[in-house]
Amino acid sequence: VAIQVSEEILKFGKYLGTHTATVYGGSSYNRQIKHIKSSQVIVATPGRLIDLLKKGIEINPSFVVLDEADEMLDMGFLDGIKEIFKFVPSDRQTLLFSATMPEPIKASAKTILKNPEFITITKKQVTNENIKEYFYVIDEYERKDALIRLIDYKNPSKSIVFCRTKKDVDDIAEFLSGAGFEAKGLHGDMDQRKREEVIRAFKNDRLEILVATDVAARGLDVNNVTHVFNYHLPLDPESYVHRIG
Repeated sequence: VAIQVSEEILKFGKYLGTHTATVYGGSSYNRQIKHIKSSQVIVATPGRLIDLLKKGIEINPSFVVLDEADEMLDMGFLDGIKEIFKFVPSDRQTLLFSATMPEPIKASAKTILKNPEFITITKKQVTNENIKEYFYVIDEYERKDALIRLIDYKNPSKSIVFCRTKKDVDDIAEFLSGAGFEAKGLHGDMDQRKREEVIRAFKNDRLEILVATDVAARGLDVNNVTHVFNYHLPLDPESYVHRIG
C-alpha cells in the first residue's frame, strides 16, 4: 500500500516538483535515507520508520496522515504510532483517514489526537448501488466445490476471493491453482518483494484471481475487478462493505 500511495502522489506532484520517499521493510536503508533527505513527502510503514528515526534520521512534517486508520489502530500499531509522534513536531496537524471507524477504534484515535473533529461523508449511501450481491447457503464441506462452480458459472475476468486467515489464503490459492486458474495469495506474512510481485501481476492482468485477507487487500487500487467472492464472511458488517465496495 505504501508503494501504491507513493505512485499516486508522484502522479499528482510531478508537475509541482514534489519528491516522495517510500519507506518500508525489505528495502535498502541507505537508499531510503537518501530519498528522505531529498523529499517533501514521506510514505512509510510504521516499523521501518521507527527504525530510521531511532537511527537518528530527522523528519519535521507539518502534516501527519494515518491512512486506513481503523486497521492501523486495531492491529496493535497504536504504540508504534505514539513512538513515531515522539520524533515529530508537536504543532503538526494529524489526520486520520478510514472507510470505517468503529467506536473502540475512535476511542483509540482520541488518545493520539488533540481536540479532534470527526468528519463523515457518504453516510447515507453505504454501498455502491451498481453492485449486485448474492448469497448461497451451503454445508461447510461444500465450500471449495461451491467456489469452483461459482467461478466457472460467473466466469469473471478478474476477481478477488476474501478469506479470514492467512492459512485459508494459502490453502485456497493452492486449490484454485490446482484447478487450473491463475491464482495467487496475498497476506501479511508474505515477503515484501513477493507481495509486490503478486499485486503487480494482478494489476497487469497476468493474474485472474487474487486470494487475500482483509488486511492485505486494504487500499488496493485495481481496475476491472468484476467479482468479489467472500469465501468466509468477515466478523463485522463494516469490513464486508469495505470488501465489496
